[in-house]
Amino acid sequence: MRWPVEVVLDMLGSGMGPSEIIAEHPELEKEDILACLNYAKLTVSGYPMRNVA
Repeated sequence: MRWPVEVVLDMLGSGMGPSEIIAEHPELEKEDILACLNYAKLTVSGYPMRNVA
């Protein structure tokens, strides 16, 4: 299942911790949340997004 980065970031921004998010959405894994944070970091840093999976 694919989750939009925006949705995961919104949950984090509302104060939910990764363990709470995973408890409510067990299809997500810690690595998924970390990937969303990394994607957000790359987006705001201006890093070229090509070759980013």
